[in-house]
Amino acid sequence: MRQLLLIFLITLPTIFYAQQYSSTDKKAIRYYEKAWENVRERRFDEAEEQFLLAIEKDPNFAEAHYSLAREIYRVFGYQKEMLYHFEQAIIASPYNPKYNEAYLFLIENKMNQGLYEEVITFGNNYLNNNFRDPGGEIYVNKVLTDCEFAMTAMQSPLAYNPQALSSPMNEFHLQYFPVLTGDQKSIIFTAQESPEGRADKPDEDMYIAYWENGNWTEPEEISRNINTIRNEGTCSISADGRMMVFTACERADNFGKCDLYLSTKVGEEWSEPINLGPGVNTAEWESQPSLSADGKTLYFVSGRPGGYGRRDIWVSRMGTDGTWGEAQNLGPTINTVWDELSPFIHVNGQTLYFSSDGHIGLGGYDIFTSEKKEGRWSEPKNMGYPLNTFQDQVGLFITTDGKKGYYSVEEQDLTEAARYLSSILHVFDVPEEAQPEIKSNYISGKVYDAQTQEPLEATIELYDVTSEQIKESLKSDAIDGSYLIVLNEGSNYGLQVRSQGYAFKSLTFNYELEENPQPLSLDIPLDPIAQGTIFRLNNIFFASNSYELEASSKAELDELVKFMLENPAVRGEISGHTDDLGGDEENMTLSLNRAKSVYDYLTQNGIEESRLEYQGYGETQPDVPNDSDENRALNRRIEFKVL
Repeated sequence: MRQLLLIFLITLPTIFYAQQYSSTDKKAIRYYEKAWENVRERRFDEAEEQFLLAIEKDPNFAEAHYSLAREIYRVFGYQKEMLYHFEQAIIASPYNPKYNEAYLFLIENKMNQGLYEEVITFGNNYLNNNFRDPGGEIYVNKVLTDCEFAMTAMQSPLAYNPQALSSPMNEFHLQYFPVLTGDQKSIIFTAQESPEGRADKPDEDMYIAYWENGNWTEPEEISRNINTIRNEGTCSISADGRMMVFTACERADNFGKCDLYLSTKVGEEWSEPINLGPGVNTAEWESQPSLSADGKTLYFVSGRPGGYGRRDIWVSRMGTDGTWGEAQNLGPTINTVWDELSPFIHVNGQTLYFSSDGHIGLGGYDIFTSEKKEGRWSEPKNMGYPLNTFQDQVGLFITTDGKKGYYSVEEQDLTEAARYLSSILHVFDVPEEAQPEIKSNYISGKVYDAQTQEPLEATIELYDVTSEQIKESLKSDAIDGSYLIVLNEGSNYGLQVRSQGYAFKSLTFNYELEENPQPLSLDIPLDPIAQGTIFRLNNIFFASNSYELEASSKAELDELVKFMLENPAVRGEISGHTDDLGGDEENMTLSLNRAKSVYDYLTQNGIEESRLEYQGYGETQPDVPNDSDENRALNRRIEFKVL
């Protein structure tokens, strides 16, 4: 018994050595332990040398590989060396739970390089090792699902064919987050000067270029009112190019480090930016805004509490008083426990594009799309390969007609920690299967005085005739009278234009059956209010041979009520007209009754009878010859004549 105990005591240190380390080489172990002494004393150069000597003595010394990777190369950012030694540790000791972290580093890095088959091998080994790390298991399962999706997607590439924007674009060191106006004639983007560039421009600023003669002009700073010595960028612009929200950091009136600001354009001048206030901005990070076409709804990214992940997409709406309401989270269909970034709401108001590393993709941040139907967002759809790859994709913009896309392609140095080598703006054709479900286009032009030809600032409202809902409301530019307003297919629109002291004008655009609507150019002359001025009410509707007002007439009638209330000195005649079909007497009676129906609506809604008359003219005053169905439709009308 004593002899057996002596043998045990003699062999005990050797047994513990064998249990403590994967190596049995005594010199290698001494180098390893000396390296750790240097680590604890923060002599990292000496520690690296000792770890390498230990590995030289025993190339399969797992602990030495792992400690060198974790304590030296990871700390000092030597990515390539760190990953090599993590992998050697796993090869030397594949089932050791101490190397859980090494597996996760390797899986992440190989995913960042698009090495999907290697990721699957390491990922399955990790799960089979049962390391009892719930967070790691969730991550690895997500990555394995991404790999399967990626390899399938790459077998069926979509016809994106992205092309870098030609010179004079892409002349900065980095340029990203491009946005365009609704007519695609202006592009705004965020840029950083080259490190070798001007010393007074080391920060992020916004630049603008214009589409002229088939190419983009030389980019120029958007405005000294917007760009400062601090960081400004990641902007969004309304369809008419007159309202911009952007990110600005470290300003005196910031709620947090980076807040969202608003600037408006009159003529060619941008206003001093104003902070969007506590409904949008918090003590947390707010950035990457996206404005709706009319500038009344704002989507953005925030790291504030109350979300579903680290950074979520939120939405705020502008009130009638111009302040922004309390932001609401877009919910778990869009947001995940990971990050959602760079939302972009298409001008149709219901197609959302965004980046996410939480939904199933090809690795990193992919671009997804979701449609809003009956107030709910559809399950996000990955936009596919090669728009999405193993690299990060953020900052997508889709044009009004849905046919072109703009984004930046970044190149990173994977041997360094998240160092960007370049970021280049690209344009691509959007394949049919990736285009917005609702197609859009626009009307643009100028509002002006019909007599003097001088530009006018006017309120322009677009409403859906069927639902009677205002779809967009804006003002023409006070300096040049210009305007741009978006139309979506599938709707019958009324357009109302009014300016103080002028007769209001109504127009109609039936896009219910229109597919792929084309841009329209339409200048709008307004007549000063004067005796004898006549304006047509284009959006008052009756059934055939009836004088009963249809419900879709209400918006136009209410506009006429508003006009009378805003101009209390105006007296007017409601005039009814028909085409030449039917008998003369019958047409005269029908036109009179239709005029009276409008008269009755106005008087029942607060307009004094003494200010109004009504008259029917039948077919006696045609606007155009009654020689076609189209012309007859034009002759069936209600007019207002100032008395």
